[in-house]
Amino acid sequence: MDANTSTALEQALTAMSHQELLNLIINLSSVEADFRRILLANVSISPQILQQQPVSPQVVKQFKRDISKFFDELEERGRYDDYYDNEYDESEEYSELEILLENARTLNLVDQIDVFWHIAICGNEVFEEGEFFIGTPQIEEAICLYGEAVTKLDLPHQQKHNYFDVLIDALSWAICGYGEVTEAIEEALDKICTVPEDFRYLIQKFENSDYERSSDLIAQYYLELGDDENYLRVRQANLEKEKDYLQLAEFWQQKGDREKHLETLEQWVSNLVNRKAQPQNEYNYLYAPRYSSLEDSPILKRLAEHYRQQQDDKNYCRILMTLAEFGKTTLDLYKQIETLGVKLGNWQELKLKLIEFAQASSTNLAEIYLYEQDWDAAVQLAQQRANSYYEESLRILVAEGVKQHRTEASIQIYQQLVQSHIDNKNREHYSIAARHASAIKSIYLSVLNDSTAWQRYITDIRQRYPRHRALQEEFRGL
Repeated sequence: MDANTSTALEQALTAMSHQELLNLIINLSSVEADFRRILLANVSISPQILQQQPVSPQVVKQFKRDISKFFDELEERGRYDDYYDNEYDESEEYSELEILLENARTLNLVDQIDVFWHIAICGNEVFEEGEFFIGTPQIEEAICLYGEAVTKLDLPHQQKHNYFDVLIDALSWAICGYGEVTEAIEEALDKICTVPEDFRYLIQKFENSDYERSSDLIAQYYLELGDDENYLRVRQANLEKEKDYLQLAEFWQQKGDREKHLETLEQWVSNLVNRKAQPQNEYNYLYAPRYSSLEDSPILKRLAEHYRQQQDDKNYCRILMTLAEFGKTTLDLYKQIETLGVKLGNWQELKLKLIEFAQASSTNLAEIYLYEQDWDAAVQLAQQRANSYYEESLRILVAEGVKQHRTEASIQIYQQLVQSHIDNKNREHYSIAARHASAIKSIYLSVLNDSTAWQRYITDIRQRYPRHRALQEEFRGL
């Protein structure tokens, strides 16, 4: 819309009466679905207005029919329209369901609750049957809207019990293993909780529940109640994951107790180390967290920053070593620890441990070997991976890294790569083989200054595959 049109339209709308503007908006919303969608998204309808809308069993019944029909048709599409050929996308949304959600927002609050929960029930039934799966965002939205509608009713505590029970029972649904449905249910519970009696009721319910996050929620509810004693009792008895220790550490931080804050963070580090030190408890170690960097571990990040600021090199180094042990021993991390180890006088001891930790990633280990100029170790690593299709980038890394120092080994690695791609016998692989052969040419000419050896190698390949036209074409420019 250009400036002149916009100005003229603004003047025309300004000249209209309130009733004329209202009629225009109502008419547009009734005939233009997109306009109605935008309008509902930008207009907040108060609980008082919603409660003034008549309760309409017939309207709710029609909504439920439309919702059930939508899910039935979605299931049919899944069975007969090559649904299984498509990759499952848990974030997929559906325009038909969006329209139903939008229209339901204008119903009386009691009717909203009925409609939104019917969407949740129908969505879960799809997952209970287990034949195919659907996107969950709009089901999550329906659950959150259910919680909002119950909250807007402003019910006394006793009248909320049924709504709490429905949500708690839903935590065992099959759909809870997908998307963020579990989070949506917990969020709905949080919204409905408005008075202390609500939290106490949920604590009682979750104390008798086998829901895996029961202890987390109970601890959270005690915090909401300001009951520090019971919060600490529950939280300290259920310290399993990093987030548990972090939550407890933040509790002490809010209380101004720096000593217990730091102590709790360190308990998590001890937990990691102790878990690995118990080989009989293989499950614990196998499922220990694996960090790519400090950013992946809030606790290690906080401890590292704390000790760095305190110029406590010994403890700073210890935390970085923990990151290396339970994460990726990257070259950057290796160099950081080297700087600290040299200052502390124990670098050689740390170096041996880091190389052991780096075994988990061939690429990281190769980068460390090359940095340390341990050319033979790097070559040996590449040769150990010679039969691995997935380690080609590692072999190239080593071949490039040692070409000035172990030139024949570099050539051998590249020759093995050339041959492995030729053996695949298609143009795509011939093209890759030619690129590797080009690297060999560069080494012969630039490093060894031996054009005769290069010609001998490339001539041999051409003579061995005289009838492979695609190969001859790819190698033509070499």
